[in-house]
Amino acid sequence: MSPLVALPGGWTEIVLAAGLVTVIMAGRGRTRLLPGLVIFLAAILGGSGVGGARMEAIQGAAFSAADGEQVELSGFVSAFPRQTRDRIMIPVSTAQGRLMVEATARAASLEIGDEVSVSGTASAPPEWLRPEFERRGISVMLTADRLLSGDAHRGGVAGLIDGLRIRASRALESGMPPREASLAKGFVLGQDQSIDQKTVEDFRASNLAHLLAVSGQNIVLLGLLAIPFMALLNLGPMQRIIFVALLIAIYVPLTGAGPSIQRAGVMGLAGLVALAASRPSSKAYAVVLAVVVTLIVNPRASGDIGWQLSFAAVIGILLLAGPLQTRLGVLLGAGSARRLLASGLAVTTAATLATAPLMAFHFERLSLTGLPANILAMPAVAPAMWLGMVSAALGQAGAALAVPFNLLNSVLLAYIAWVASWLGGPSWGELKVGSAGAVGVLIAYAALIVFCAVALGLSRPSRLGQGRPPEVLRRSRRSAAILALCSVSVVLGAGMLLGDSGRRQLAEPPPGGVRVEVFDVGQGDAILIRPDSEDPILIDGGPPGGDLVGALDSAGVEKLSAVVLTHGDLDHVGGLYDIFGSVPTGHLFFDFAPAGILNLARQAGTELDHIAQGDRLKAGPAWLDFLWPPEQDPGMDVPEEPNSRSILIELRVGRFRMLLTGDGEAELVPVRPGRVDVLKLAHHGSDDAGLPGLLASTDPDLAVISVGEGNPFGHPTRDTIEQLGDSATPYLRTDLSGTVSLVIDRSGWSIESGS
Repeated sequence: MSPLVALPGGWTEIVLAAGLVTVIMAGRGRTRLLPGLVIFLAAILGGSGVGGARMEAIQGAAFSAADGEQVELSGFVSAFPRQTRDRIMIPVSTAQGRLMVEATARAASLEIGDEVSVSGTASAPPEWLRPEFERRGISVMLTADRLLSGDAHRGGVAGLIDGLRIRASRALESGMPPREASLAKGFVLGQDQSIDQKTVEDFRASNLAHLLAVSGQNIVLLGLLAIPFMALLNLGPMQRIIFVALLIAIYVPLTGAGPSIQRAGVMGLAGLVALAASRPSSKAYAVVLAVVVTLIVNPRASGDIGWQLSFAAVIGILLLAGPLQTRLGVLLGAGSARRLLASGLAVTTAATLATAPLMAFHFERLSLTGLPANILAMPAVAPAMWLGMVSAALGQAGAALAVPFNLLNSVLLAYIAWVASWLGGPSWGELKVGSAGAVGVLIAYAALIVFCAVALGLSRPSRLGQGRPPEVLRRSRRSAAILALCSVSVVLGAGMLLGDSGRRQLAEPPPGGVRVEVFDVGQGDAILIRPDSEDPILIDGGPPGGDLVGALDSAGVEKLSAVVLTHGDLDHVGGLYDIFGSVPTGHLFFDFAPAGILNLARQAGTELDHIAQGDRLKAGPAWLDFLWPPEQDPGMDVPEEPNSRSILIELRVGRFRMLLTGDGEAELVPVRPGRVDVLKLAHHGSDDAGLPGLLASTDPDLAVISVGEGNPFGHPTRDTIEQLGDSATPYLRTDLSGTVSLVIDRSGWSIESGS
């Protein structure tokens, strides 16, 4: 309650007073109800007081600076950096306090414990980042003008852990392909910042993202991995308990000590203490203890998505895995391999069901392929984790020792990534759901409880044939297999039918005219130029999972004359990975583009062409004039700020003019084409100091903002909306209006919109 309730006075006095009252009431022999009530109130007061003191301590360690203040300081990276498109957020601990440094993506090589010197401009975090910053005890974001990495590292225990982590990370990279190496570091160490965004999106869409965040599964597998080594060392029972406890105590900070691994560590240590004391281990007690400890460490941890999902998963496993395993054991039969399969299926199903309402609430999507994806990946997960842990341990002596284990592990990791891509890639694999709020989550969990109770009741072991003649058991197994197959078919079939049901069908272009479709593909850009009687041109592909294929289907597109990639950010290129090879495409025009998309386009038979300022394309009655960027200089490196070379296009159809800006904010790109009818706002409506000048020079009748609903970047920003209001420019947003269609013919132009 402490994040919501601020108590007056010090918490120590409150706890002492409440404890004294409890002792008095219990000692006077009052009824059981009254002492119990006093204890309950004392717990609330004491807990709120302790929580308030912890929050004060956390916030008191935050760096403080005024908005716009120029700051220069040095410190150490205190947590794993997090990449967001072309920027990276780096938590830094300094002698003056904690702060968040926002830098270019080139700083992604920084690791926890690295020394950094930074100078830049201080500002308050944007509204959408504020809850996360509060949980971290950070109140200032520093936009770096200069960021240098030093040679020093943290000292003490933290420095020792940093050294172990660095050697483990190096070992996991040794002899591994880049993608598999990044996955190994995510699986074992929780270092997911080097995993490419397409793979991250596939893991999220297939409900395998939990593998990229260390959690209770890692603790369990670590304990199991230790068993043969403890046997080789001939350790006694108490020595084994101490050995595993030390492993957990090292492993939790090694992985960054996030809320989910904190929970797992506390539960693991609680179980070990119970074992050492020869006491029965209470799983419910361990869960409650983990809640208390993680919230004492940080009372705001309950707002963390990982914390919520971690506890939901473990509670679901505690409640459902046992009954499910019993029923699956009856159906699968005897034998150690079958019992192991039944256990894995039960745990996977229980965790998937228990986290589904929260996943839908936070991400407004429900994975229809999550359960089969987890089941298919299950045989490879434990071996991949174990091999990664062995490599990380051997890496403390030398990275070369890990190579044989990494070569084998790369095969397992590639298989898991294939499962994620296969079941996370299809647009029908996820069902978009609206945000129903906290009440909706409670209703969903109530419905889930009722469903599970009914399903478990109808599938009691006796009903499945346990203890009955063999022919009855065989019939039960056959019926269960048919029911499971039908259920999977219904779910996948519903996904295929419903996956694109939200899209309106887009009409044909008018005779002799053009339709411009600004697709609703989430947080990204994808714009289709459809001339009458000509193959269309696609400008950008939107983000991974943005359902570009469904968007093109809604327009009846079977072939593209060209794709123009304005720049290489994932929210513009991600959807193109689903296009090349499936939709015939004549040309790919670009300034800079990721090597992966170029290779994919080349393999699909698409011609690759650089394009620059002054070039033109014709599509029926439409002309595309390229206004920016200038021709590349020979040997030019990828720009540090990709948006500065985002391709800008002026579309002309008769007298109609539209400026397509990609992510080229007006403050970065010196293009002023004069009066236009429609302006596609740059960078999804992000802050742009040059926007007022651009609006004044172009005087558009309409602005269009391509943006994702509930996006984590706060786009479009309040300043942008206010600037549009100041210039009296009407606007449409794809997150609110769906796909925005501009219909252009000889008589003028009109607007259509809708999901």
